[in-house]
Amino acid sequence: MCGFTGVIFSGPSAKESCPFSLDSFRKSSRRIAHRGDTEHREYINEFTWLNHFRLAFQDVQSGTQPMRSQDGRHVIVFNGEVYNHLELRKQIQKQSSFEFRTRSDTETILEGWKLAGDSFFNGFDGEFAFLIIDLATREIIAHRDRYGVKPLFLRLPGIDTRLFSIYRSEYRCNTTYLEVASEIKGLCGKKGWQRDGLLRQFVGLYEPICTPFENIIQLPPGATFKTSSTGGGFSCTLLTKQQPVRYANNTSIASAEEFEQAFRKAVTNRLLSDVELGVYLSGGVDSKSVAYELAKARPGSNPIKSFTVGFEQAGYDETSEAVQFAKYLGFKPHVLHIDDAALNYAYPLAVQTSELVQPYTNGAAKWWLSLFTREYVQGVLTGDGADEVFCGYPSYRYVNWWRYAMRERGKSRSWQQLAGLLDKKPLGQSVRDGLYLGRFAAHKKNPWLAGSSAEGNGSDFINSLAMWGVPHPLFGQIQTITHAVMGPDEGERWLKEQGESIRSLYSAGLPGLEHDLANPEHALLLWQNYFAQAHLPVLILNWVGDRMEMSNTLEGRTPFLSSPVYNLMSQQKDTQLVHGLRDKVLLRRTYARLLPQHFVHTPKKQFNAPLLDAASLTEKFQTATIFEKTGLANNDSFHQLNDRARAIAKDRPYEAIHLRTTHQTALALSIVNHCVAADQVIERDNQLETRYLGKVKTDL
Repeated sequence: MCGFTGVIFSGPSAKESCPFSLDSFRKSSRRIAHRGDTEHREYINEFTWLNHFRLAFQDVQSGTQPMRSQDGRHVIVFNGEVYNHLELRKQIQKQSSFEFRTRSDTETILEGWKLAGDSFFNGFDGEFAFLIIDLATREIIAHRDRYGVKPLFLRLPGIDTRLFSIYRSEYRCNTTYLEVASEIKGLCGKKGWQRDGLLRQFVGLYEPICTPFENIIQLPPGATFKTSSTGGGFSCTLLTKQQPVRYANNTSIASAEEFEQAFRKAVTNRLLSDVELGVYLSGGVDSKSVAYELAKARPGSNPIKSFTVGFEQAGYDETSEAVQFAKYLGFKPHVLHIDDAALNYAYPLAVQTSELVQPYTNGAAKWWLSLFTREYVQGVLTGDGADEVFCGYPSYRYVNWWRYAMRERGKSRSWQQLAGLLDKKPLGQSVRDGLYLGRFAAHKKNPWLAGSSAEGNGSDFINSLAMWGVPHPLFGQIQTITHAVMGPDEGERWLKEQGESIRSLYSAGLPGLEHDLANPEHALLLWQNYFAQAHLPVLILNWVGDRMEMSNTLEGRTPFLSSPVYNLMSQQKDTQLVHGLRDKVLLRRTYARLLPQHFVHTPKKQFNAPLLDAASLTEKFQTATIFEKTGLANNDSFHQLNDRARAIAKDRPYEAIHLRTTHQTALALSIVNHCVAADQVIERDNQLETRYLGKVKTDL
C-alpha cells in the first residue's frame, strides 16, 4: 500500500494561474509520507508533478513508482494491491506477445489497460486507487476499487462540488488543472470549508463524492474519472459504478460450503506478498473466520502472529477470547492494553489521519493497534467490511424488525399508504411491535456501549419516511444533532432539502426501486445499499480501516470486501443476512460447522471506545469557538450541548447520548480544522508511545 499526490496542468495558462509552486507541492506531499516508508520517488515535467510514497509488498526491487509504460507514453501512480494480477497477466499474454519487465501489479494495471482499455479494470480483485497520465496529451484516467477501501481525492478548481450531491451515473464538468492525493492534507491548495458538505458529515449524512471542503471531491467507490483536452482546459467525466451492494428480487440461497469456498479464495488471494503478514483478532465471528482461513491456507508454517487491543473497561475488552482462539489455531498472540490516557493521546492523531468529522472514538484504539502491529509485520488481514456485507450492525436488525412489524398491517409502496395502515393500527398494538425493544432493552442502560443509535420504537422510520420518503433507522440521531447545531426550525428546513440526495443514494444501482423506496419489503436491501455507498467508504474505512492502518505505515487487507465474496453475496436473499433479529446468518452458519461451539457462540462486544473525557483537548484545539470559525453555526449551540444532555439524561437517554456525541463531533471538527484547513501538524510523543508498547503481552 502506498500514497501519492499529483498536479496535472492542461497547458501553460493553467500553470501560470496556479496559486502554488512546485516547492509548495512537495511540502504538501510530505504530509502523507506515513503511507509508505519503503521509498519515495517523484516524476516532474513541465505540466505534470507526481509524488509517490511506497510501502512495498511485491517485487520490492523493480516495482518502483511513478512507473512509466514500456513505450514511454504513460505514467502511473498506484496505491493498493490487485491480488489476481498474475492471472490477468496470463490472459494478456495469451492475446498478445507482450513481455512484462517486473512482477509488480502496478505494471499489470498500466500495460493491461493500454492493451485492453477501461474494461480491463472490471476483472480486478483487490483494494486500489490509481492515476494514469498520457504524457503526450496530459489526459488522465483514475479508478478506485469497488468498496472504496483505498482513498482518492481530487481538487477541481472553480467547480461547485454540490453538483455531485445527487448521485447519478455520470457527471461532467470543466477545469483548467487537477490536483489528486491519497489524503486531503496532501492537496496543495487552500482547504476552505463548504458549509453544506460540512453539515452533512457533521450530522451523519455521509456522502460518497462531496467532502466538507470547497472544490474537493472523493472519487466514489468503483468509479472512473477521465479527462479530455479542450481549448485551454480539461473536460472531465466522472462515471460512477452501477453495481449495488446486492441486487433486487434475489432468490439465491448459498450453502455454507459455497460461501466457505468463496471466502477461502478471498483470503488466499490476499496472501500474495513478499513480506510477512499477520491478522487482527477479536472475539467476534468476523476476525475468527479470517484467522481460521488464514490458518488453513498456511498449514505447517511458522506461527502466524495475531494482534489484539485490550481496554480497561470490561464491556469493550475481548482479549481473553481472542487469545484463546489464537492458541486454538496455533498462532502467536500479541496483545496491547491501553487505558483512557492512551485513547486521549491517540485521538487527535487518529482524527488528523482520517480527516473525518464524526462522533466516535474507536479510531484511537485502532490507531494504537496499527502502531503495535507494525512493530512486528508490514501487513495484516482484517475483518473490515463484514458488518456491511452481512448486515452486522444493530441498524440492520432494526430495519428487519420494521419490515416484519409492517408486514402484518398490509402491503404498501408509498409513505401515504404506510401512514394509512399505521392510522388503522398504530405501532405498539401488536406482539411483533415489541420484539425489537424487548430483545435490545439493555441498550437504554448504555446505548454507546451497545453500539445502538436508535431507541427502537419505530419513530425513526415513520419520521424519515414522512420527510424523505425512505426508511432511515438512524433518523432520530441525525435529527437531534441537526437541531442542536442549527436550531429546530432551520434544522428541519435543511434536513428536508437533503431528501433528493438521500433518495438517490438509497436507489443507486437499483433501477426500478427509485419509485418503491417506502416499501418495507425492500427496507433491508435499500439500507444496506445506502450504507455501503456512503457510511462504509467515508466513515468506516477512513476511521477504523485503511487510514488507521496507514497512519502507522501498515497495510490492511480486507477479504470480506473481495470480488469472490461480492459475486456470491450480491445474489443472496435478505434471509441469508438477517433472519428475524439474528444477523450475519450465512457467515455464522458457515463457521458454526467448522469451529468449536464455544468459539462460535461467544457474544461479540461492540468494537468501540468510551466517549473521551476531553476537556484538555477541547481547550487545546479551541473547540468552544469552532462552530463560528468554520461557518457551521453560532458558538452558543456548542456551549449548550453538555448542559442539555445532563438535563435529559434520565428521561431521554438516547437523545442525551446524541448530544454528548455532538460535543465529541465538535472536537473532531476542531482537530480537522487545525490539521487540514489550517495545515498544522500534530506532533507525536515517541517516549509515550514506547512506554505503552512496552506493555505488550505475547505467548499468553
